Amino acid sequence: MKKLLFILLSWVVISNLQCLADTLSVGITSAGYTSDSSAQGQRQNENRLDSIWRVGNIWNVGVLDISGRPIKDLSIIEPPRWAKWNYDLEKYFTSQMIYPEHLLETNQSGYSVVMFSVDTLGLLRSINILTTTHKDFDREVIRLLKELPHCLPCRDKNGKRMECLYTVYVPFLPQHYRDRLKADSIAEENIRQSFVEWEAVSYFQDGKPWSAQNYITQRLVYDPALLGDKQQIRGIYTIRINSYGEIYDPKILRSCGIQDWDNQVLEIIKEMPRWTPTINYYGKGEYRKSVWTVPIFFRKKKVN
Repeated sequence: MKKLLFILLSWVVISNLQCLADTLSVGITSAGYTSDSSAQGQRQNENRLDSIWRVGNIWNVGVLDISGRPIKDLSIIEPPRWAKWNYDLEKYFTSQMIYPEHLLETNQSGYSVVMFSVDTLGLLRSINILTTTHKDFDREVIRLLKELPHCLPCRDKNGKRMECLYTVYVPFLPQHYRDRLKADSIAEENIRQSFVEWEAVSYFQDGKPWSAQNYITQRLVYDPALLGDKQQIRGIYTIRINSYGEIYDPKILRSCGIQDWDNQVLEIIKEMPRWTPTINYYGKGEYRKSVWTVPIFFRKKKVN
């Protein structure tokens, strides 16, 4: 009788194992499961986990009003923009993270969702972890946020700087992390064998070489008769662009000889729309200051 009972119990256990669902519970989240331990199998399983977590994520990812409400019409604002990562800050985390070693060894995957405020200087404040699968993931997210260079801050429809909230989903996927380390190693070796330009210079509007000069020239109002016998005269001016793309402290490098005309150029420069600042792409990427030298010609026949 005992032997029969043992056989029946064994059959029930085996039957349940054979009928296991294709998901396992991780915390409160349903997670995909695979018995394939190869790199490709782990990669596929992590993709499945990541898709499940994203679907189940209840947080509004991206830019939010400072009150926490999602901004329904992003066309009326300029969202925060980071130098190297533009509007996709998730790429920053996945490309710069250092996976917690003990979690990497055990192939433990997971995620964190972090919210922070972005002030009018493009600096991060009030970092809050909204949800997570492991506290060590949180520590890495917070570390990376504290090292993140400033962004171009959020602006309203009138171009005025404004504070906002920002939420980012950060996946921690061990095999994807190993793949990234391998790719980084190959890229570093390629860089050593070639010339790499890390910096993109600042530019105005369409980025063409004479865009700033044309912008100034088209707004000049002067009497060509003051040129006398000369067909044209030239002044040279410096335009300083800060790391937010804003103009500051324009100067006369070489006067055109008529002070009123020089002053007019300086006033036009002060009122120019924002530039796209210089971007250094090395490492985490950052915006930088720059200085442009612009020649302006005052001609007998005014150029329109």
